[in-house]
Amino acid sequence: MSTYAESARRLSELLGLTEAPVAVSFDESTAGNLTERVPAQPAGCCFWAPAEQQRLDTVAADHAHCSVGSYTHGLIPLEQAAAGADTAALVGSGWVGEADLMAAATLPFRPSTISYQPLAGAGKADVILAKLSPTALMTLLGAVPDLTLARKPQCVIVPLAHAGQVAVSPGCAVSRTRTSLPQDELTCAIPSRELESVLERLEASTAADRTVSEFAAADMAQNFSTV
Repeated sequence: MSTYAESARRLSELLGLTEAPVAVSFDESTAGNLTERVPAQPAGCCFWAPAEQQRLDTVAADHAHCSVGSYTHGLIPLEQAAAGADTAALVGSGWVGEADLMAAATLPFRPSTISYQPLAGAGKADVILAKLSPTALMTLLGAVPDLTLARKPQCVIVPLAHAGQVAVSPGCAVSRTRTSLPQDELTCAIPSRELESVLERLEASTAADRTVSEFAAADMAQNFSTV
């Protein structure tokens, strides 16, 4: 039975989500108890959208095509990520520098499995992912003014949230291309241990937003005629 069904409903309602929030959990499954093998993907971020509909249990090999993502998720060391041909292409283009890679957030452990699934059906979650519209970002920022705006690559929001930060990414050129993320969507990551606190703050901030919106609408109707 899910322990997050009600939280998923509240999060979707408060942020006006059009896609289901996703639970990311580490080491939830053992190697002998995985769901069906997942189709090969260009990067770990490509599991996020299909996990809105179904559970996906992945291992390091499922993330291996993206060296940088494998590094941020603790699956390979920095030296191995830096030696990847794909990393060489990113660095060679000037998209990132070696210093950027060294500064990128990464999980402080190597997970044996990484599971992605709809939050509403999850029994365990370490990080919650959600796709945000600009309005949803406004709402979240009102509730969490100290949230982290993550730099590229987009996947750093997962280790940032695991470390306790609510993190938002505008996406990155590589991830947007691989995932076909719409231009008007961003992605946020919320630490599961902070989820209830975030929801309570969202309830307060959305109530305040409604109050000022009603004031603005009434003020416009009273003082400004329509053309």
